[in-house]
Amino acid sequence: MTSALPAHPDIAQLRRRAKDLLRQAKAGDASALERLERVVTKPPAATLSDAQLVLAREHGFTSWPKLRNAVAEINRVQPGFEAARPLFRNKTAGESMFTADLFIDGAMKAGWEPGPLPDALVFTFHAIYAHLLAGDSRFERNLRLAPSNATMFTTISDRPRVGVTCLSPGATAMVAQVENQIALGGATRFVIVGTAGSIRSDVTVGDVVVVTSAVRDDGISQHYLPPDTYVEADDALATALATALQDQGVQSTFGSTWTVPTPYRSTAEEVEQLAEDGVAVVECEVASLLAVAEARAVTAGACLSVVSSLVEQNRAVTLIPADPAAVLEAALSALGVRPRG
Repeated sequence: MTSALPAHPDIAQLRRRAKDLLRQAKAGDASALERLERVVTKPPAATLSDAQLVLAREHGFTSWPKLRNAVAEINRVQPGFEAARPLFRNKTAGESMFTADLFIDGAMKAGWEPGPLPDALVFTFHAIYAHLLAGDSRFERNLRLAPSNATMFTTISDRPRVGVTCLSPGATAMVAQVENQIALGGATRFVIVGTAGSIRSDVTVGDVVVVTSAVRDDGISQHYLPPDTYVEADDALATALATALQDQGVQSTFGSTWTVPTPYRSTAEEVEQLAEDGVAVVECEVASLLAVAEARAVTAGACLSVVSSLVEQNRAVTLIPADPAAVLEAALSALGVRPRG
């Protein structure tokens, strides 16, 4: 039986309902398991994507993206800002003409071999991390999987095998690598270890923020998901990152980030309204990763070191993130890499 959406549907509430359904099913609740049985053959092994599909079907939609699109159409404008769209309104409902599968197939026909594939990937955008990994005996350079503008390292051990890609700032190469990994049957967990600027007075240079959600002002997420303001990080991965940071002696807080495509166009109006909405920091990559992860049903998260501030009383800039070795070690630990030694 289906039920209509309310007059003013809340996508965040629908996400929470899907998470609650999944938690109830994992706890053995008979009603939750029965609802999941309508879309999956093994409800105890269901994922968040399965639970979201249940919610979509129960509201009369064939998929979660179609439900999201309907909610976005009903709630098109929020006070002060509007969810961005690609040039063609219905793009996310269509299929791409050029895919990672086609790219991989062409590369292999040309003689390329990927070698052993990672179980998880970390993305960094600061040179300090490549310097740290170059001296880490757990890692070796990986020239087969590295994008053209990246230095990549993978663990020598395959239990698990984790890669770290050190990129130039920006999301395009990162997103392509995520798509390629999925097409190859490689990594299914992805983490950004990045830097950000504060947009709130209670967030200062030196703080570390574990991302819970990201504002989609990035220009990439709109090509993967229907229009919406936020995209969420994986709860379990965010918790694992926060726990690992604490184990490394790094204090962190959970928070939202605002992802933009350029670092030098954050206006006072935007900063004020997003800060009022509870957003903590601004950066250039996170929403893109989280959107691709949701669209492709993989897991993603991020932890961000605050290196600058747009808030007058906190105005400062640092060139090196606070305790980068400990933050990187925490991300690796959250993905199952054993400590050095």
